[in-house]
This record gives sequence, structure tokens and C-alpha cells, in this order.
Amino acid sequence: MYLYRVIIREMITKEQILIANKEGLNGEYVGYYTPILKVAYNLGCKGVDLSNNAIVSGFRYGKAPESFVSFNYAENFCENGLSIYTEKSVVRSEFLNRERFEYTGLFSGTGSDDEVLILCFDAENLD
Repeated sequence: MYLYRVIIREMITKEQILIANKEGLNGEYVGYYTPILKVAYNLGCKGVDLSNNAIVSGFRYGKAPESFVSFNYAENFCENGLSIYTEKSVVRSEFLNRERFEYTGLFSGTGSDDEVLILCFDAENLD
């Protein structure tokens, strides 16, 4: 007889992102394991309110990093979300031979290269 362990993974929701952001805005101390929720909380601690931000869909060439938070290798720091292209974006030609992946999330700002950043709903909630 074989026993299988089924793990149901909860994905990040807009509501969870907004709760983490509000806790940061209110100065509450909360520790998060989930990178997306850490970013939302830290933005709140810096006074950035995400509650009126739009839900944005876009794409990347190649899969998102496991954390769903982009890393700027040129300047050695994490961005405030996942960098994506939108239909209005100018796509760099060196990426065109990679597989295209679609992502949706809450707009969290622009990255160091003026790319759109989102707090992605496709990320697993580890909290």
C-alpha cells in the first residue's frame, strides 16, 4: 500500500498583499517568509500605499525567479517586485529566443531600468 502526501499550495492574493502593505504603513512589526509579502510590507514601511494601484498583466522571457522578485545584478539589489514587459514595452532583442511566460499582479512601481514591477499573484504563499 502506498501513501501519498498531498500538499495544497496557497497562492498570493491581492488582499494578502494589501494587508502586508497596510501593516507596514501602520508601523506594525510583522515578519514574513514570502518574498512578495516582504516587499509589500517594506514598501508600506517606506510610506508607499499600494491600495489604489492597478492590477497589471504582462510577460517575461524566461521563468520568473523562485522568489518572484527580480534582482538587479548590475547594482546588486532586489527590485520592489517582478519586472515584466507590457504590450507598450520595448523588448530587448536578446530575450526574443526565450520562452514567453505571462504574469499578473499588483503594480508596485518601476524598476531601475524603468520596467514595470508587479507583486505577482502566481507566487506561493509561504506564511
